[in-house]
Order: sequence, then structure tokens, then C-alpha cells
Amino acid sequence: MDADYDHCEALVRERDRERFLSALFAPADKRRHLFALYAFDLEIANVADAVREPMAGEIRFQWWREALTGQRADEARANPVAAALLDTIAKHEVPMDALAELIDTHQFDLLGQPMESRAALEKYLDATTAIPIRLTARILDPACHVSTAASLAARATGLTRIFRNFAHDVSKGRLFVPLELLAAHDVHTASVFGGENTSGLRAALAELQVEAENAFEKLRAQHIATSVLPAFLPAVLTPLYLARTRKAGYDPFRSDLSISGLRSQLALWRAARSGKI
Repeated sequence: MDADYDHCEALVRERDRERFLSALFAPADKRRHLFALYAFDLEIANVADAVREPMAGEIRFQWWREALTGQRADEARANPVAAALLDTIAKHEVPMDALAELIDTHQFDLLGQPMESRAALEKYLDATTAIPIRLTARILDPACHVSTAASLAARATGLTRIFRNFAHDVSKGRLFVPLELLAAHDVHTASVFGGENTSGLRAALAELQVEAENAFEKLRAQHIATSVLPAFLPAVLTPLYLARTRKAGYDPFRSDLSISGLRSQLALWRAARSGKI
């Protein structure tokens, strides 16, 4: 079992440096379980990029559903992420329905259809981003209720991720900027998928920037117990990423929004040390 958890830790370290560093501020006996949860989340989120056809993605999602419900016990034990996650589920009473909702919602990534509305986007972020935060908090302190804070953190970090992954998602036929928002600025999906950096597109994205900033400020106003703070630490980086979208000459298709590893580590350390987002 140690090898399974080690695999999860290595996977998170390689593919999600921010959550990896945030988990290091959790109690030592909880970290391996956070890595198992994060590794599962990464595996599910990566399905759409890992397959060529939607049906292949559906098959992978179904495998995970069956693995988590005990229908593929031998195969699950042979998969280090599944094995570690099942052990974590058993030890921390992680609700299966939450994991199933996360899987089901990521089916959207396979459809090749734009996000219809802001309400649909909010629902998507609540399932794909807030659920892992809530489950992380549950592992850290099951007595602590974080529903509102998790939703705000999901909105701040999830909207920011739209900017960070915009060019990649568009290249894969995925568009998370709601159609109703694009329509309000006279932006056609054909121009977005054609890579046109129009003033209308930038205006639509600017509205999402404001929403992300507002969610972050509301999150900062929440009381977040020290015991669950590691679940929320990645949100600390939201202003750093959004600041780059406000620079002159910002191009959603070409601008580099990355921040240095040292700067992100320092921001996470300061938040963990102060006990505040």
C-alpha cells in the first residue's frame, strides 16, 4: 500500500505542483490521503486529453465508477491510484456520491460542446473543483463545515483555470466561456475556435475576471479553520494569475500566465504561516 501512495504523491508532484505544495502543510498522517484524492482528481480531469474518441473516455469513466463500487476489485488493487483512493475512502468515510458526481460532470469535457450559460458553468465548477476541496477538508477535519468557502474557492480557482488553459482547451474543441456571455459581446464561437483575439472576446473574459476576483475577496472574508487551511491554499495564487490577464497586450491565445515556482511557493508559505488566505 505504501507504494500505491508513493505513486500518487509522485503523480501530484509532477502534474499539480500547487496542490502538492499545499498538501505539505497538512499533518503528516493526512498527506498521503490528500495525494490519493488529488491523484484521482487528476486522472479523471485528464481523461478528455488522454483519449481520441468520446466513447473511449466514457469507457474510462465507467471503469472508475465500477472500481469505486467494488465491481472491479482485482483491477482496482492493481491500479495504484484506485488502490490508494479506496483505502482513503475506507479510512476517512469519503462519500461515494461526491466522487461519482465529479466523474459524471467531467463527461462534459468529452462532448465537444460549449458551456451554455453562467449557471451551467457554476454547476460545473461546483462539481469538478469544489468537491475535491470539500473532500480534502473532510479528510483534514471531518467536523469542520466548509461548503460556502469551498464554493467560493472553486469559483475563484476554476475561473482562473479557464484563463490558464484557454488556448489548450480551445485547441481541443472545449470552450468554457459561457455562450450567453459571448453572445452579449457579439462573439461567435467560430471566431474563438479560429483563434481570433477580438475585443468582444476580451470583454467577455474581463467579466469572468471580475467574477473570479469577487469570489476570491469573498473567500478571504470567510473564516477558514486552520485545520482545513491546506484545502484552500491553492486559491492564494488567484490574484497572481489574474494580474497577468490585466497586462497590456494580453492575448488569451498566446499570453503566458505562468508564475515562477519561487513566487508561488512564497505565496503559499505566507498564507500557511499567517493562517489566512
